[in-house]
Amino acid sequence: MRLFVGIPIPADIAEDLYPIARAMRGLDAQTPKNMHLTLKFIGNVDNGLTAAVIDDALHHTRFTPFDLQIAGLGMFGTARKARILWAGVQPQPLLTQLAHRVETALFRCDDISNQLDRRKFAPHITLGRNRSASRAAVGQAVVDHAGLLSRSFRVETFCLYQSISTGEGPVYQVMAHYGAGITRRPAATEKPSVSDVDAFADIDFTVGSER
Repeated sequence: MRLFVGIPIPADIAEDLYPIARAMRGLDAQTPKNMHLTLKFIGNVDNGLTAAVIDDALHHTRFTPFDLQIAGLGMFGTARKARILWAGVQPQPLLTQLAHRVETALFRCDDISNQLDRRKFAPHITLGRNRSASRAAVGQAVVDHAGLLSRSFRVETFCLYQSISTGEGPVYQVMAHYGAGITRRPAATEKPSVSDVDAFADIDFTVGSER
């Protein structure tokens, strides 16, 4: 399983962002349903028990809900080629605090701590990955949408995602939600009751399993 932790983007905002990258020739646009803000990339996890440890660590991560606005565009790449076109967010200290708490929780998971990226958190929403568009064209899109500002939306939960490779590109599947009011699933070592089954049916705790 290839996992990461992120915040989903509201559907209406994602639909508004989609045409920006979709209109650019040579750019593979991120579909609205795949749009998210990554809090921490985890990477490949082969052991189902490791996934359960991650789930437990994230469940115990507390944070204060906050409002967020998407603002402006940017790009990652080199001086010769743009690699990714992304949308930024208005500065929000509580977002940075949440990312730090998620990172801290994951670094305490011994099975994955050595593989975690240690780069500084840079909040962004990937809009498209470049295949053949010129750097100038991507840069012009950044300039053209410098005044981009979404409606404010409330962040009360974050998610554990699985990245699934398909012939049409990756699909990001939500495995679990975390935040205020989220019902706790039984631990991997506990035998669930009938009433508990639906609460954690979206995550596979089987040792060695992959989805």
